[in-house]
Amino acid sequence: MMTQSFVLTPLSSTGTLSFIALIIGLIGMGIYVYLKALPQTGKVVIAAVLLPMVIAFSWMFYKVNDAKLIVTKDSISVDVPFYRFSLPIEELDVAGIRQLNWTVGADTAFKPDLRVNGVGMPGFQLGWFSLVGQSKAFVAVTEVDHVVLIPTAKGYPILLSLEQPEALLSHFK
Repeated sequence: MMTQSFVLTPLSSTGTLSFIALIIGLIGMGIYVYLKALPQTGKVVIAAVLLPMVIAFSWMFYKVNDAKLIVTKDSISVDVPFYRFSLPIEELDVAGIRQLNWTVGADTAFKPDLRVNGVGMPGFQLGWFSLVGQSKAFVAVTEVDHVVLIPTAKGYPILLSLEQPEALLSHFK
């Protein structure tokens, strides 16, 4: 088995607009604070918080459309902004890998519920989430029609929106 890369689904228009609104909102807050009559120290502290947030979300917005799942004969690597990690193939339940079908009301036990550590906004969920029917999952979802479930032996599944979910499913058959 050779190395194969599976592209994660790019942001939808909803996800793109969510990022743009967030970044504009942060910049707007920075401008408001700059123009507000506040002590200089307060302005510096607020800028020290807002500037890294604008940079981080801008970088994430740029990198999310370059996210991928890399499968080698020995491991899988999830390459997404801020959460890159690898797992040995032995730690996957290869037989349990399947596409979820939330649009018809199926597989709802695997729907992300509460964000534990990550980013959650309309059209984009990335990071660790509790699921409706389980404890937690690693999630990189940009749209709900192409979500693949990858069960692990570590006690959590990985949920990824893949551009071509069928390609991953046939890869593991």
